[in-house]
Amino acid sequence: MKRWFWFFLVGPQLFLAAQWLQDLGAPPLDMAVLMSLFLAFFAERGALPWLLLGAALGRALVDDAGVPVQILVLGLPTACLLPLRAWFFGQRWFWQVLAAAVGALMVPYVAMLCGRWFDQPSASAVIDSWRVFWAALLLPPLLAVLRRLPPLHAFEEVS
Repeated sequence: MKRWFWFFLVGPQLFLAAQWLQDLGAPPLDMAVLMSLFLAFFAERGALPWLLLGAALGRALVDDAGVPVQILVLGLPTACLLPLRAWFFGQRWFWQVLAAAVGALMVPYVAMLCGRWFDQPSASAVIDSWRVFWAALLLPPLLAVLRRLPPLHAFEEVS
């Protein structure tokens, strides 16, 4: 119970912190891609739906679209990456860089499609090559750090 409290207390705040750092001039960190990578490669399988809900709540704090759209925006990349979990176990840097770049392309595209479909335009539905570059460069090391800290550490699947 305590780990869920910490996740729903701190998890959505990660999205706000990333937005705040970006407003201060830091490179854009796409927390949606980071959470998709964590959910697909490292999270407990039984906890995936609730972790996805917490991440969608966090993304809804910084984006214009509603929570159901955010569940789709985060859930589709996670579902596409989930079958690769058996091959990419552990901290495989090359595959995480590749998955982060693909996720940085996929999340805005899915946000754009869901925004059109549900008539809820997303502020992050713009595909930007710099966001893809920064996602590939910064998200795998950041994921390695966040996996060892609360709240994500409590939900990491033990192999």
